[in-house]
Amino acid sequence: MQTGSKSQQNKHRIDSLCQLPLEPMEYCRRWVVHEPGRNYRKSCINAIAQVTGTSPKTVKDWGKDFRYRPKYVTRILRQADLINQFKQLVAQGIINLPPDSLQE
Repeated sequence: MQTGSKSQQNKHRIDSLCQLPLEPMEYCRRWVVHEPGRNYRKSCINAIAQVTGTSPKTVKDWGKDFRYRPKYVTRILRQADLINQFKQLVAQGIINLPPDSLQE
């Protein structure tokens, strides 16, 4: 585990990353698998709807490239992106969760 200034730098970096917007199309490029024979846009809409807590119809109404999305959506997508990255690190065994992390 990191201590001292290196740990503080990483904390500030993560805090800064949380504030950066992530556009819906970039979120889809990172996390929605393009499967041949499947409608990629529909998969993208469903993924964004799930993450943002909105309906797929609402997401679809944001336009072809989601340009009419509310501003807050880009913050939610950034946070979901960071959580997805964290999940990958846990799955790869790079980060270990403490045994009591799920108990409360």
